Amino acid sequence: MTANVSLLSDLSDKLADYCRTYFKLDDRQLSSEEMGEFYYAFNKANAFSSSTPRESSLRSHRDFVNLLNAYERFAHAADAYRLGGKPDPAVLASLLSQHDQVRHLAGKVTEDLRDEAH
Repeated sequence: MTANVSLLSDLSDKLADYCRTYFKLDDRQLSSEEMGEFYYAFNKANAFSSSTPRESSLRSHRDFVNLLNAYERFAHAADAYRLGGKPDPAVLASLLSQHDQVRHLAGKVTEDLRDEAH
């Protein structure tokens, strides 16, 4: 689970950076294919979560599901912003708030895992 939390957290940071630059890479716009990286990470982590039903009673698992949901909302909202056609400070602020929530939940899962190891 730790690897999936780290992956989602790192990609959330990368996606927030893209949002801040309005998805510009050098002199071009980030493509839909390149956005696939963010969806692939979600699908991978979601598949992991589904494959661990015995752990569903653990706080770390419940918080991991919350992390997955927050990350998915952030990725979809960021993609919609990318497709929207123009930068919008209010939308960007909302996206960065969603990113902060993903980071917070990733920290919570990491903390849960430490507590459960003792």
